[in-house]
Amino acid sequence: MKHLTSSFTVRKFLSISHVLTIICIVLAFFSSNFFQNIISSIGILSFGVIHGANDLMIIAKKKEKGERIHQIKMFSLYLCIVFLGIFIFYFIPEIALFGFVIVSSYHFGEQHWESRLKKYKTTFFFYFSYGALIFFLLFSIKFKDSAEVIFQIIKIEIPLSFFLICLIISIIVFFSQAFVRIRDIKVLGYEFLLIGILSILFYFGTLIYGFGVYFVLWHSIPSLKSQIKFLYKNKDSNSLISYLKAASLYWIIAIFSLFFIYFYGNIPEEQYLSVFFSFLAAITFPHAIVMGLMFYSKDPN
Repeated sequence: MKHLTSSFTVRKFLSISHVLTIICIVLAFFSSNFFQNIISSIGILSFGVIHGANDLMIIAKKKEKGERIHQIKMFSLYLCIVFLGIFIFYFIPEIALFGFVIVSSYHFGEQHWESRLKKYKTTFFFYFSYGALIFFLLFSIKFKDSAEVIFQIIKIEIPLSFFLICLIISIIVFFSQAFVRIRDIKVLGYEFLLIGILSILFYFGTLIYGFGVYFVLWHSIPSLKSQIKFLYKNKDSNSLISYLKAASLYWIIAIFSLFFIYFYGNIPEEQYLSVFFSFLAAITFPHAIVMGLMFYSKDPN
């Protein structure tokens, strides 16, 4: 069996995203919870939503040499998945929340590791275990707030022991694979360091602040870079502008829909956070599928 080190390249000691994360940790010491939530919400509603706003364009790019009827089918399927996610969250929130954690765990792990390793039959477990580690690290550290949001969504009280057990299992699964496949001790130390930085962020920030910083700096921005390279073959300023123009309509519709729900949906203030995460979940399902197709596809040109 080939090891991940066969295609693994060690990153710089700390990237811009990680330096910004450290700055965000320092900011958490001197800012109020309200300020943290506002800053993170702005980041999620801008970079976070925009990074998933060009899914249909990616589908079209991937199948640009195929039949037009196939593109229409893919677009229709994408929209059906969005509405299905909303439907399930409204009528079967337990299944929807479980699905969101499963899909997002894999999606986060895939984005973090995809460019640094080849695909294997067990790569799924590697991606998933890393994303699950991040999720349950946040849930465990911010147990009270996490349990409250989950209760608002599914009306079930989740004990701390459940989060801790899931976290321990995720750590064991991820690092057992990492120790076997990654022979470079520097790479392992680097990942330990990053998880340590995240732990500090989650501890000192609010729930939405910790999630927002990770979601924007560690996931959305790297995802934007990957998508721009896939769509335009480079990552210069003109490509970024083209991407933002193409994403603007979807982004406006998504943000308008969220604010419409808040202002006209008669939602109690204490449920704002649960609605916010439900909104993210509804648009995550199809996006994760599209990104998986993009990562596993060959050069469309």
